[in-house]
This record gives sequence, C-alpha cells and structure tokens, in this order.
Amino acid sequence: MYPLHADAVKDTQHTLSEWIALEKQISEEKFEWIEQKEVLENSIEFMETEIASLEEIIKTAEETASAGERKRAELDDEKEKLDAATDDITAAVESYESTIKELSLTWPNVFRESVETFLKRIPDEEQKKTTPVTTRLQNVVAIMTQFDKFQGIVTKDTGIQEVGGESREVTTLYFGFAYAYYIDGTGEYAGYGYPSSDKGWEWKTDASLSESVSQLVAVYDRSIDAHFLGLPAKIVTP
Repeated sequence: MYPLHADAVKDTQHTLSEWIALEKQISEEKFEWIEQKEVLENSIEFMETEIASLEEIIKTAEETASAGERKRAELDDEKEKLDAATDDITAAVESYESTIKELSLTWPNVFRESVETFLKRIPDEEQKKTTPVTTRLQNVVAIMTQFDKFQGIVTKDTGIQEVGGESREVTTLYFGFAYAYYIDGTGEYAGYGYPSSDKGWEWKTDASLSESVSQLVAVYDRSIDAHFLGLPAKIVTP
C-alpha cells in the first residue's frame, strides 16, 4: 500500500467541510422555509377569513341597499300620492273659501259677527304662499260648522235697523239664512227680510204684521204658548 499524499488528505478534509457546511445551510434553509410556510399558511387562513367576512359585509350591504331602494321607491310613491291629495285638498279649500266670501255678503250681521274672526283668516293671494293648507281647512270647517248651526235654528237679535227711513232698535228673528221677521220696541213698526245676492238682506216694512210678529217673538221667548201664526214667507237660500 502506498501512503496518502498530504495534499490529498487536505483536499478530502476541505471537501468534507464544505459538504458539512452545505448540509447545514440546507438544513437551516429548510427549517426557515418550514417556519415561513407556517406563517404563510396562517396568513392565508387569516386572509380567507377576512375575505369571507368582507364578502358577508358586502352581501349584507347590498341587501340593505336593495331594501333601502325599495323603501325609497315606496316612500316616493307615497309622497306622490300625498302631493296629489294635497293638491286636491288645496283646490277644494280654495273653492270653499271663494264660496264663503261670496255668501258672506248675504249673511245677516248677527251671524257675520260670530264668524268675523274666521273670515279675516281667509288668506289673500300673497298669504296663501305661507299659510298651510291644514290651517286653511280648519278655518273653513269652523265657518261651515257655524253656518250649519245657524241654518238649523231660529236666532234672535236686537240691533239698530233702518225702518221707514229712520234708525230704530228692532228685535229680529232669523229662520236660518232663509227669512226673518222684525218688530221695534213700540210694536208699531214691523216687517220681514230675506237674503239678496247683490244687496245683502232686503227688508220690507209691513205694519199689518206687528201683532203676529210680536206674538212670534213672545212664543220664541216662551212668554206665551206656541200656536199657529200666519206670516208671509219668501224662501230664499244663499
């Protein structure tokens, strides 16, 4: 056998050292890769969870948005119906206000005074822009309520009236808005009246009615028992 050359031994030792170093590097890199792999797997799992959560949030948001759109559409539809109804109510209120103004020219003072506050609340063209239709409707209803009440009863009023060219204090019984009879304090002057579209109320003097009208007032006051009385009538409704 021949002894190994010293250089060959050194070369072998160097090669072996390099191989060991390479194995160590490979082992370290493998271990590092395993660690990185675990980190990546955990990161992937976390991201998948996050993605699933975001997808759920997006789905919920889309459903909510869809429901919101449907609700908005329903509300828009309701608003359109409400606007249409408001327009109809406004038109009706304006018609009633116009009619009330026209009729008020024929109302007797005793009734007109009772609703004067409401009449003043009927808005002019400029005021209509700022007066809510609900307020105007309530005002119209208040006037019509009083109108119906007056129309269905006999109302007694004492006031100054032109009789025979003179101003006299007379007692008047109004039968709604259709007809009225009056008599003065002396019982000498009497007559009747009815509404006129262009003159308010027209009054006619008829002294022959004095006794009958006096009894009529007494019946109203319950001073005497009710009984039949013959009086002229010309029914004119405003």
